[in-house]
Amino acid sequence: MMRDIKFPLATTLLILVVGGAMGWMHQQRLATLRADHHLLVEQAEKLGISSAPANASDDPRITKRQRQDGESDAHAMAAELVAFAKEMELKEKSGGTAEDASDSRAMDLMNRLMELDASQLKLVIAGLRDDKSLTQENRRNLIGFSIMMLGDDHPAAALALYSESADLLGDSMMGKQVVASSLMAWAKDSPLAALAWIRVNESAHPDIADESAKRNIIAGAAQTDPKLAFKLIGEMKLEDSSAAIDALVESGKTPEQRTAILAALRDHLATLPDSEQGDEILKDSLESMGRNLSNENFDTVKEWIAKSKLTPEESARFAAGLSYFNTKQDTGRWIDWMAQNLPESDVRECADNLIGQWTQQDYLAAGRWLTGAPEGPAKNASVATYAETVAEYEPQVAVQWALTLPEGSERKSTLESIYQNWPKKDAKAAAEFALKYGIDTEPAKEEP
Repeated sequence: MMRDIKFPLATTLLILVVGGAMGWMHQQRLATLRADHHLLVEQAEKLGISSAPANASDDPRITKRQRQDGESDAHAMAAELVAFAKEMELKEKSGGTAEDASDSRAMDLMNRLMELDASQLKLVIAGLRDDKSLTQENRRNLIGFSIMMLGDDHPAAALALYSESADLLGDSMMGKQVVASSLMAWAKDSPLAALAWIRVNESAHPDIADESAKRNIIAGAAQTDPKLAFKLIGEMKLEDSSAAIDALVESGKTPEQRTAILAALRDHLATLPDSEQGDEILKDSLESMGRNLSNENFDTVKEWIAKSKLTPEESARFAAGLSYFNTKQDTGRWIDWMAQNLPESDVRECADNLIGQWTQQDYLAAGRWLTGAPEGPAKNASVATYAETVAEYEPQVAVQWALTLPEGSERKSTLESIYQNWPKKDAKAAAEFALKYGIDTEPAKEEP
């Protein structure tokens, strides 16, 4: 069973920085390296120089001086990590918080750790293990943090370093994170190798090589070979295959990945004996795809839906996963699309969810869209939700919008909701509003 650990201040700060910035910095670094390489190749071609080395099969020679410099950098890095951890511990003991720490220094340490190779990180870890001034907790977490720096680019090396430090990391929170992130990265290119690691280690480290780690392998494999990922779900004999399918589906971050995953999913569902179960899995998966959209504009996703030949019902399940947090400035366009492409009953529910979130985040922008939105069920549902939401701070504006609804039950229920949400500090205005529109203000009597 995983132990509940309270990280000390120094390690907490480092982990928080990694969680928020490591992925972004890694992508920026790769983008920069690729751009530099592309530019150098272009320049070489213009000068008539081959971009390949004279003997491409030979590894570059590392001089004794380079090796010594690398070892020196690793030892210095270990010393700085220890010093930083101790400083943060002292701040914690004196009543300080993570906000008191030097963010720029933590980022610098992280950036420099990312530049070390596997052999240098091994030396850093050895230095941390040998430093008797560190607490056991600090030693464990700083070693785990150092290994994580390697996991994205060299997952096999990271897992080898984990195994060497398993006596310290064990089934700790940090140990689980090291293994999970490294296995996912490894499974993108070598899913069978990642699976072999699990099988070797699941008896020695059952709390680390667990179902969660296996799901990470499936999610990693799905990014390059979704069909194999579905096959692995069966081979691993997971207790909760639905959670594994969720992880697989959520790994699709681009239209191309979603297309491959959806095709593999349909093939997988065709093998199930229960068609109703298959239909539910497909619906849940489509909703998950909508929920996990990231940094994609409306036109790109709309084109993907069209190419995928989703039925209106399937499109509705995809749309049910959308939220303002992944539709942002395209929220109005999504509601318009729903009105044109989804069954009317689904339009109301999906539009209601989106406009409610949009109004809470930016009611002025939502109001501007409503002003020009075409008449129909989508607009009516949006108006009702907008009015109910905005009533908490602009009740008179809410009333104006409610009165644009057609006479009937929807307008009546919207006016009643406005009354319920009316600011408590303006009870007199609320009472006048209720009287004018015939709203029952008496609390409902409980059944005897």
